[in-house]
Amino acid sequence: MPNNNTLMISSDYYKRNSVVNLNVDSELINPQIVKAQNMNIERILGTTLFDVVISEIDTGVVSPRIVDLLENYIQPALVEWVTYVGLPYLNYKFTNKSVAKKSSDNSEASTLSEINFLRQDIRDDAEYLSERMTKFLCANTVLYPEYENGNTDHDDIKPSTKNFTSGIYLP
Repeated sequence: MPNNNTLMISSDYYKRNSVVNLNVDSELINPQIVKAQNMNIERILGTTLFDVVISEIDTGVVSPRIVDLLENYIQPALVEWVTYVGLPYLNYKFTNKSVAKKSSDNSEASTLSEINFLRQDIRDDAEYLSERMTKFLCANTVLYPEYENGNTDHDDIKPSTKNFTSGIYLP
């Protein structure tokens, strides 16, 4: 099994391609990248293809087919998923005494409803980009046979073709 702490995007790439300010500490971002990869990208790719991508990144020899998948599909979706999973934690500091809300002299902390609104908008973008990735993989199973094949171990995640979530409306 490949290293689950290998990053598919760097914190610098994330900051340059997201709404997050460039001065946000990479130590806050990197755990969110790992979390988003393992929770969202592996769900889309399935364990077998996910492991291939991570292994190639680990070795430093990334094949053109994986470069295409990374640059055009995984990385744009991952940027949105990282923002989605990390947003609640950027406003708080966890210490051994408490969970403290950060503030500064020049800004006002967002309300929970504002954060929830932002998260939903970000999730919509992440789901859209995830759906594009799924459609690409379904249309290119010859180039990415790991997408359909494999995932046979009991703890493997099979690729999900359902990327959109929605609430239930009961009148």
